[in-house]
Amino acid sequence: MPEYHEEAAGAALRKAAELLPDDGTGDGAEAAQQAVQEALRALPGAPEPGWTPEQEKQIQAMVRELRTVRQMDRPGAGLLRRRRQEQARKRYVGLAMFSDPQLVDEAELRMWKQNMTVAVLLEFAVGDMRRDDVQSAVTRLEIVHAATYADLTEFKQKMADGEDDDAGST
Repeated sequence: MPEYHEEAAGAALRKAAELLPDDGTGDGAEAAQQAVQEALRALPGAPEPGWTPEQEKQIQAMVRELRTVRQMDRPGAGLLRRRRQEQARKRYVGLAMFSDPQLVDEAELRMWKQNMTVAVLLEFAVGDMRRDDVQSAVTRLEIVHAATYADLTEFKQKMADGEDDDAGST
C-alpha cells in the first residue's frame, strides 16, 4: 500500500463527514466532528500550533525529506532512485544536525501521524462505511492524534523487542 494517497484520504474524510448527523445530536457527533478536523490538519501541509514560523518551516522541510527517503526506499530500486534517496537522506541529516532535537522529534512524530492517519482513512474508504465504521475510524484517529513522541518511542521499542524475541526463538 503506498504511503500517501491524500485524495483518497480526503475522500474518506468527506464521506465520514457526510455520515455525521447534521444536528450534532447523535452519539459521539461532537467527537467525530473534532476528529474530522484533526484528521484534516494531519494531512500533509497543514501547520500545527505552538511553533514559530521558522521552526514550522524547519519541521516541514524535515518531514518532506523523510517522505522522499521513504518513497524512494523500495525493493528493486534503480541507480537513479538510490541516488535521489541518498541525496534526500543527506539533506535530512543536514537539517537534523543543525536543528533543535525537539524539532527533529516533532518531524518524526508528524511523519508517523500522517502515515497512520492516511492508513486509517484508506481502511475506512475501502470498507462498507457504516456508522460503526465511522465510530471505529474516529476512535483510531483520536488515538493517533493524542500520541506524543514518547508514545512513538515506546511503540518502536516494543516493536524492536518483539522482533528480537522472534529472532531468538527460531
